Parts: sequence; C-alpha cells; structure tokens
Amino acid sequence: MRLPRRPLSLILSSALLFASASYADSTTNIDQRLDQLMGANSHTQYHQFFLTFQRAVSHQDKQQVASMLSYPITAQVAGRDRILLNKKDFLAVYDKIFTHSLQDVVRHQRYEKLFANSDGVMIGEQGEIWFSGVCQQTSCSIPAIKIIRINGNSR
Repeated sequence: MRLPRRPLSLILSSALLFASASYADSTTNIDQRLDQLMGANSHTQYHQFFLTFQRAVSHQDKQQVASMLSYPITAQVAGRDRILLNKKDFLAVYDKIFTHSLQDVVRHQRYEKLFANSDGVMIGEQGEIWFSGVCQQTSCSIPAIKIIRINGNSR
C-alpha cells in the first residue's frame, strides 16, 4: 500500500504548528503557576524579570545584575556562603560568583522550565539562583522582583 505524498510545506507547517502549541502549553503552565503563587497576572512581571536577568548575565552587564539583587543577599562565593551587604560588595566578587558554569546555567534556562513554589522562582536544576517578590516599603502593596539567593553551581 502506497501512502499519499504530502507537500513538504504542509509537513513543515504542521510541525511548526505542533511546536508552537507545545511551547504555548508549557508557557501557560508556568504562567498559571506564577499567577497562583505570586498573585493574579504576576507572570508578566516575572517573565520580564527573568528575561532581563538572563540577558544581563549573558552580556556580563555586572551593574544591571547588581541592581536586580535584594540586599543583603547570601551568595556562594568561591564555594562558600557569604553575605553581601550592598552593590559594592557584590561587584567586588561578581566574577567569583558568576563563573562560566553558573553563566551557562542562566543562559540555558528556559522560562517554561522554571520551577516555582511559595519561596520564589528557581533558575537551574539544583536551585542555583532564586528570585521572588520583595517588599521594599512597609505597606508592600507592590513587591519588587529581585534575586533573593545565589547558591552557585557545583558543576
């Protein structure tokens, strides 16, 4: 029995449509999870924060990364936990924190594969970096999204 021939464009279009639907489903899952955990329609801010952070790390924009942290912050510096009080402290050890392997973790993280729970959102399979909403005023009507912990990378 001979199968009918289908034009290549139809096959490619079908594959692209399936891939797009699959991506949308994956993105929808993390969007819904973030909205459930962090508040209605919060996924937009979390998605944007993640993309901005990923871009800053990829371009080694140390100032941008430093501005995205909640101080004081505990970070893995050369394999040991260290409390960094401010941007100046962070920038002094940036290269010891953001090693090539940690940069790769951030660079290769896909939004739809992020893990989220009530503590925040995790980058990396081992919890290398966490971010969440942080109250910057006593009323805390609109929390700012910040990096809250850098565990580093054991690879």
